[in-house]
Amino acid sequence: METLEIFAQNIKCMGCVNNIKTGLADIPGIERIEVDIETGKVSITGTSLQKNIITEKIAVLGYPEQ
Repeated sequence: METLEIFAQNIKCMGCVNNIKTGLADIPGIERIEVDIETGKVSITGTSLQKNIITEKIAVLGYPEQ
């Protein structure tokens, strides 16, 4: 099990949190996603996580990496 932390921009509400969680749900290996609205930190726990795929998906959703 590993944890990946990404700091993303434009996270302002629970709708943003839900968009990220829903948008990342189809990526294999992800088991848990936590999003901190205040800091923009997205913590992803799982196995064989590929940062480039995850950050690209988050950016496509409208939350590019800081």
